[in-house]
Amino acid sequence: MKRLYGLIVFSLVLSLFLAGCSNDSKTNTEGEKAATVRIGIDTAAGGSLQIRAANVEGYFKNHGIEPQISNFAYGLDTINALLTEQTDTGLAADYALLNSLNRGDLVILSSLTNSTSETIKYSEIVAVKGIDEPSQLKGKRIGIAKGTVSEYHWAKYLEHFKIKEEEVHYVPFSTPDEAIVGVKKGDIDVVLANGAIVEKFKAIDGVHKIDDLSSIDISFNSYLVAHKSFVEKNPKAVENILKAIKDGIAYVKENPDGTTEIAYKELKIKKEDVLLELKRSNFTVRFKQEDFDHLSTMKQWLIERNLLKEDFDLEDKISLEPLRKAFPESVTYEK
Repeated sequence: MKRLYGLIVFSLVLSLFLAGCSNDSKTNTEGEKAATVRIGIDTAAGGSLQIRAANVEGYFKNHGIEPQISNFAYGLDTINALLTEQTDTGLAADYALLNSLNRGDLVILSSLTNSTSETIKYSEIVAVKGIDEPSQLKGKRIGIAKGTVSEYHWAKYLEHFKIKEEEVHYVPFSTPDEAIVGVKKGDIDVVLANGAIVEKFKAIDGVHKIDDLSSIDISFNSYLVAHKSFVEKNPKAVENILKAIKDGIAYVKENPDGTTEIAYKELKIKKEDVLLELKRSNFTVRFKQEDFDHLSTMKQWLIERNLLKEDFDLEDKISLEPLRKAFPESVTYEK
């Protein structure tokens, strides 16, 4: 009987021990319980490769995050999902972001990409035969993705070369494929293209590069966003998300071949296109004064064009405490 009692006690102790081991698998290296976070990422504009790497390589779990990754076509779609509470975080490029920050109580947590003088060279101005330099753009039909940052880039580009916007004809398109068809049919003379899509335009007879955006003082940035209430309730989780993304950036930089495998498996992107995307992407986890100045300048332009439906205080839309705790040196902006 004593022997049976001993076996029962041993079984109970063993069960408790195994349960404890199971719980430990849901903790990070600091012994904290893992936080489940719904993360929205894009499949089009770069594909969020650093976040995908962080997920595949287990960096989120290493930092105590149980990620639930959801794919959306564009960054703006992740913001819409965030606003409808389908996700806990979203991301977007500067132009789309500024047009969304007045909807709901959203805050910026960090920049995700920052273009440089080198990466911006991959944003090319391509034109049909007979157009060889920017001064020849007057009277030409310029393809433009309406409602995107292309509107801002073209306005600044034409301004730099002292060409009034009323001196060109904007031809709107909604997808790159639509723009390609427009060039082939002769409806579009010039277009601004990025990354792998550039080669598709150049494959059209007579289409060639006449310039790139590095010739003007401009940048193209994207940012990580969340609800203010989510950040206030989960500051440590946000801090850990940023740490995992930083690890993902290191992986992408050090393992281009591994990154191409991830991109092909999840997005069916060819290796050469992924390698080109890595060249034109400067992944970051930071928020510096220049980030604020960039957003502030673009926001003022949107207001002047009556493109921002409702104004807001940009300073109130920035929440950097988790980033400061994760990487103090990455924050130079002060309210």
